[in-house]
Formats: sequence, C-alpha cells, structure tokens
Amino acid sequence: MHSFRLCRSVFADIIIFGALCVAGASASAQTPANPSAHESNQVCPQDDSGLKLPPGFCATVFADGVGHARHLVVAPNGVVYVNTWSGRYYGNDTPHAGGFLVALQDTTGTGKANVDQRFGETVRSGGAGGTGIGLYKGALFAEINDKIVRYALAAGMIVPQGSAETIVSGLPLGGDHPMHPFAIGADGSLYVDVATATNACQERNRTPKSPGIDPCTELKTRGGI
Repeated sequence: MHSFRLCRSVFADIIIFGALCVAGASASAQTPANPSAHESNQVCPQDDSGLKLPPGFCATVFADGVGHARHLVVAPNGVVYVNTWSGRYYGNDTPHAGGFLVALQDTTGTGKANVDQRFGETVRSGGAGGTGIGLYKGALFAEINDKIVRYALAAGMIVPQGSAETIVSGLPLGGDHPMHPFAIGADGSLYVDVATATNACQERNRTPKSPGIDPCTELKTRGGI
C-alpha cells in the first residue's frame, strides 16, 4: 500500500525522460571526477531534464504533457507505449484529449519524441484509462477499466489499426485501489495484480489506531496475483 502512495505522487505530474550514456571508456579517462557545469553542458548540450546525473550521463525530456502516465513499455523498434489514467486520484481533472494509450517515437535521434499518437478507449467510449501495459509477440496488452485487452500491431505501424480483444474481464474496480498492473511471462502467462480494496484492511479504513481486520477477508479476492 505504501508503495502505491509513493508511485501516485511520482506519476501525478510525470515527465518521461530518455537517458543516454554519452561517454566511452576513453572519454571517461579524460573527464574529471567532478566536471563543472560548463563541462557537463559540453557533453550534453540539450540537457533540459533538471536532473543531477553522474559523469558521462545525459538526460533530456523525451515527452511531456501526455497526461497522468502510469506504466510504460519500450518496443524493440524504440517506440514507447504509455498507459495513462484519470480519476479521483488526480482530482477528477479533465482527461487528456484522445485515447488513454499513447505511442511515442523519436525518429530524429534528438532524444525527444517527435511522434505522439493516442489510441484506445476514450472518455466518450466509457474509458477511464489504466495502469498496466506490456508487449508480447508483436501485440500490445493494456489495462482498461476492469479489463486486460490485446491490440495486434501490424508491421510498420506503431498504433493498432483494429479493435482490442478482451483477454481478462470483470476485475474489481471498487475500493481504494482500482488498478491492475501486470506482467507477461516468457511462455505467455499473464500475471495480474489485483490491488487491495482498502489501504491496510483496517476496521475503519485509513483511520489512525483502528485495528486490522483478522482475518482480512478482502484477501480472498484482492491484494494478490
């Protein structure tokens, strides 16, 4: 539960960064252990991340303004797929226009995404976004509301052209944590995290000194894989 609260604060205003190691072994030998800001700028003239990095590393803002990014996955061709979410955890603010799924690509080699395409469910279609996202054998899997869906990706296309196929449905959405991160094993097995309904299974949720319910009955269907 605590890890989710941390993630929430990190992802609420997320900026997606691309980091590059720009110094080889020979360059490292010529670089002081603590290079000055001027020397750092010479190594990374486009560093606009505001991050403090070790010598030899460079970071740029790869993409910004994509919405409330939750999880992402990078395809072998370098396309970054992001699942975004909206809802009460973000003050019920207006969701980003377009689909909740985003495909980002840098085709110019500048370290910044110049291609930004949205797809998938929208507010009009009843979507609220999701957290989990993954790739397996040329297909993109994503959490949307109470479902895990699969999008086929055609060769040469970075966004799916057809509709999604539902793989899992009926996942719980009630309670404190209605998100479903997942992982895909090498054999194609799908492991879905069903988040807890409360914060710590207390008799009075999120109330100081309220004891935990014993046994925690929600663990029969929530808080596991």
